[in-house]
Amino acid sequence: MTIPKLLIFLTVMAFGEAGPCSGRPCNILVMLPMPAYSHTNNFMPIFRELAARGHNVTIVSPFPQKKPTPNITDIVLPNLLDKLMAQSPVQNWADDDNFFNKMFGLWMFASFGLIPVLETEELQNFIMETNLQFDLVITETWFVQFPLIAFGHKYNAPVVAISPSILFPIAAEFTGNDIPVSYAPLTMFAFNDRMSFLERAQNMFLYYWEIYSGKLYFLKQQDSIMRKYFKYPGSENLPYITDMLQNISLTLVDHHFALGYPRPHHKNIVEFGGINAHAPEKLPADLQKIMDSAKDGIIYVSFGSYFRLSMLKPFVGDAIINALGETKRKVLFKLDNETILENYNFKNIEARKWFPQASILAHPNCKLFITHAGIHGLTEGVYHAVPFVAIPILADQKFNAKFIETVGIGKVIDKDTITAEKLSNAINIVLNDPSYREKVKERSAILKDQPIDRLENAIYWIEYVIRHKGAPHLRPAVLDLYWYQRLMLDVIAFYLLLIFLIVYILVKIIRLFFKLITWMCCSKVSKNKKSKKE
Repeated sequence: MTIPKLLIFLTVMAFGEAGPCSGRPCNILVMLPMPAYSHTNNFMPIFRELAARGHNVTIVSPFPQKKPTPNITDIVLPNLLDKLMAQSPVQNWADDDNFFNKMFGLWMFASFGLIPVLETEELQNFIMETNLQFDLVITETWFVQFPLIAFGHKYNAPVVAISPSILFPIAAEFTGNDIPVSYAPLTMFAFNDRMSFLERAQNMFLYYWEIYSGKLYFLKQQDSIMRKYFKYPGSENLPYITDMLQNISLTLVDHHFALGYPRPHHKNIVEFGGINAHAPEKLPADLQKIMDSAKDGIIYVSFGSYFRLSMLKPFVGDAIINALGETKRKVLFKLDNETILENYNFKNIEARKWFPQASILAHPNCKLFITHAGIHGLTEGVYHAVPFVAIPILADQKFNAKFIETVGIGKVIDKDTITAEKLSNAINIVLNDPSYREKVKERSAILKDQPIDRLENAIYWIEYVIRHKGAPHLRPAVLDLYWYQRLMLDVIAFYLLLIFLIVYILVKIIRLFFKLITWMCCSKVSKNKKSKKE
């Protein structure tokens, strides 16, 4: 299937002539080809706001708008999620979250995940199309989609990277935002910002492992993939992939210090965490009745848009359902297969495939949120001040769960050792100890206290990049230093040499002084002996 010629014509007419977009709407390409719905959906407020301000936004993804949106053009790619998971070298990521996967997991995902997407006819047609022009490219480059940086070269346009989490090591390296590994834990670990010696050792090892294995092997592989699948007029002049990565104009990061540990950033990093947390919409009538009539409160349970209870080992689901059934409170359970409950005789559990999560969490009768600790669930729970019981599964969920535990807004249960009793105890502790509710209220106030709206801030900096032709002045000079200069090893060597020379000279002077003293003493003794003889 090719891009309809009529669409191309209309797009070109809407976009106008190529070049800087001063005085006219900008032509913005949003390239999100990977089938990660939670990522794309969370970024959408930014793209819709750009369109609302008159910019022409073309979104290439497997998730088109449910209804037409003015100034947004969807180029729809096939959703390959099931195919990619079937091809994954790791059969069950939820059961294989070991140190090996921490070292190689994202590299493997990038290798087997992006290629089938790049091979799709729809994306290849878009890559080879020559009738389109864009003033800005927005892409999820840092999330195992490094070859997409080539779109910046194709359209001679600045690139804004958008990240679904705090910076991974390789993203930190190529934006010049070194991670202080002594107190800033990586998302691969369930550490907080007060790490033990062994935790700091692991944190440092994995940080430099990703950076240097990335440079020596992984990015070379990604460069080869880029050159294989990006064939367009001028692609023969593609720079090496790291050169383009170092010139990304701006990185938008889905993070907020109220939801994690503060870390230093240069001006080329803008956090937008929490843009989807807002005043809730009205609940459907049936849910409104359930929420209003729950005198003892509601427990809401969700494991996000992708994970299903059936992906976990049977004893995990059994423990969760039994613990929920034993509580006296009403439970709203987002469950992919409601028939699972037919094996249990619990009347307090209302299971559905979908719930309006924000509206449920915002209701005053929602007393507890049981979650896998994905960043978006964490954000909404904190925003609406609902304490947590977290059952993390993989990736950054264990990191987020550790944060929940560290700041005292919930309890954490290990999925590998979960029992109905453990979960019931955690539920009772969080519900009956008012400190959890108070702590999450404090954290909610921190999240909401801001000088400028997060969405407004993200849009400002995107338009800033356009106004200032890529804003190269935001690029930190550290990116132009050699590794030994960044680590100040040449300066340290200079000072060590200087200290050595000073010590050497002092030793020589002292030795010379003692020799002089010795000579003077010996000379005096010799004179005295000679005088006695005379």
